[in-house]
Amino acid sequence: MREYSAKAMVTRERILEAANELFYAGGFNATGVDRIIAAAGVTKGNFFYHFKNKEELATAVLDWHRDLALAELDVANLVSQPAAGEALMTLLRRMAKRMLGGELCPVRGCFFGNFALELAVGSEPVRRKVLEIFDHFRSLLRQLIERAQAAGEVRSELDPERTAGLILGLMEGAVLLDKASQAPREVNSAIDFIASYLGL
Repeated sequence: MREYSAKAMVTRERILEAANELFYAGGFNATGVDRIIAAAGVTKGNFFYHFKNKEELATAVLDWHRDLALAELDVANLVSQPAAGEALMTLLRRMAKRMLGGELCPVRGCFFGNFALELAVGSEPVRRKVLEIFDHFRSLLRQLIERAQAAGEVRSELDPERTAGLILGLMEGAVLLDKASQAPREVNSAIDFIASYLGL
């Protein structure tokens, strides 16, 4: 892994923060490198020192946003809670809140889902990175389901891996519908359905 000086790390972080916001607001294809450079307040030389092209930046931003999401969701604390069923539902509610925005913020959808819709066919590195991130979240859900089953909180006959995939797919689909309507409706119904399906 490439090592950076403290100054270079600050510059890299500024580029990632700017790209994260611009990609989330307008999408990957609509956001040019020059716009990212201007928003980050760096030079073109700074940009290309860290990233050889916009596609490489995209995979780095996906990693950056994943780490941000895990921290904001407080996943480390949730997965260590004794009541795994409650932790699972808390995680889903927090995920929904992140994707739906606030009262004055438009529904942006899932950052990773947005990339999947826009670039899964056009960029193999981005497709692989998005799949890796989805697999990580599926694994988190599976672990919580398994622990909740062991504690008798969730229906024992459910297959944890399959159920985790169904939950992730339902959440992503519901958020996509809410993004299309710009109204947070479907995802809340999806969470209620998941709780009922699990027996919580």
